[in-house]
Amino acid sequence: MRIGIDASRAFGPERTGTEEYSYQMIKHLLGLPEAREHEWVLYTRHSEAEPKNPDWILHYVQDDKVRVINIRNKYLWTQVGLAARTWVDKLDILWVPAHTLPVLRRPGLATVVTIHGIEYEWLPAYENALQRWYLPLSTKYAVLSAKKIIAVSEFTKKQLVERLGAEEKKIKVIYEGTGSFSFDSAQDQDDRSRHAERSEASGILKKFDLKPKRYLLFVGTVQPRKNLVRLIRAFSSGSFGVPQDDKLRLVIAGKLGWNYQEVVELAKKHNVLVTGYISETERDSLLRNALVYVQPSITEGFGLPIIEAMRAGVPVVSSNGGALPEVVGDAGLLFDPYNIENIRTVLEKVIKDVKLQKSLIELGKKRVEEFSWQKAAMETYSYLTSSYSV
Repeated sequence: MRIGIDASRAFGPERTGTEEYSYQMIKHLLGLPEAREHEWVLYTRHSEAEPKNPDWILHYVQDDKVRVINIRNKYLWTQVGLAARTWVDKLDILWVPAHTLPVLRRPGLATVVTIHGIEYEWLPAYENALQRWYLPLSTKYAVLSAKKIIAVSEFTKKQLVERLGAEEKKIKVIYEGTGSFSFDSAQDQDDRSRHAERSEASGILKKFDLKPKRYLLFVGTVQPRKNLVRLIRAFSSGSFGVPQDDKLRLVIAGKLGWNYQEVVELAKKHNVLVTGYISETERDSLLRNALVYVQPSITEGFGLPIIEAMRAGVPVVSSNGGALPEVVGDAGLLFDPYNIENIRTVLEKVIKDVKLQKSLIELGKKRVEEFSWQKAAMETYSYLTSSYSV
């Protein structure tokens, strides 16, 4: 079979949620032995100023199992550029890892789309009349017209059925994965590599003026849906039982998205660190050395940083919004994202109780075993290939 993948989000310079999902899924899909039975066509959207495809893609291209086609449409990339390629390349299957399907695609083409949630209400473009019409409509069109749908959580699946009228029988829940950390790395590494890792982490903490286990961490794009104003207010009003000269800090790590001004201003007032975009290496070091990871979002379709924190061996505190309770399971404490007092109380409970911290870390290690990119890729491969019928 010839399987096309919309890779327009996968290879950008600053990957966040859906971009990371696209990148990891494509990488792990192509790495499956079964994938060699098919032809794969990746559709990218690089401009001359943007970075090229990663080196691991070259291996598959040289092996004649993968073609990479750069669609240069600046506008209407999906509805004109990608749509045209479905005719030219005579695809059997098209998988779009994020929401939007081309309308004028080749007849008979089996389509699979991944829906991460319906949080388009939180986008700034949603304030624009045209986008307010287009974003919900394009998502609903994808949900109703795709042959099969992948939802990243049971919560998202339920929303698609109840709010967008999707057929439940054509939706499969496939959780996202993680794989950035290894709990046994200290045993597997020699003294030299462990020393290098510690030195690197020390340099990153020094860069941000942080001490190990003396800060709480959030990772993600700074935007209203992440509920960071309430988190800052809850943290700044807390009493965490530590000496003034060893005061805990709150770290908000991630690029500035939209409507972030209030967060930045409030952070300055309360000595909260807003790092801006961080590299993967910086993210890993900040996670490993955090005292607690906090996910305060009002809603999430999945919540990838939570399982990354669990894999890093950090206790997790999260809101009960969207799919977050589903991801956290029994391996973290939950709070009401709208209740500042409740946020503060739950934070204080974990910060003051070392025994609870250790318990959450162990529960997190067990919980994270249920999530891996390899597992997600295998399930996605089976679902994709089963969507095609002659």
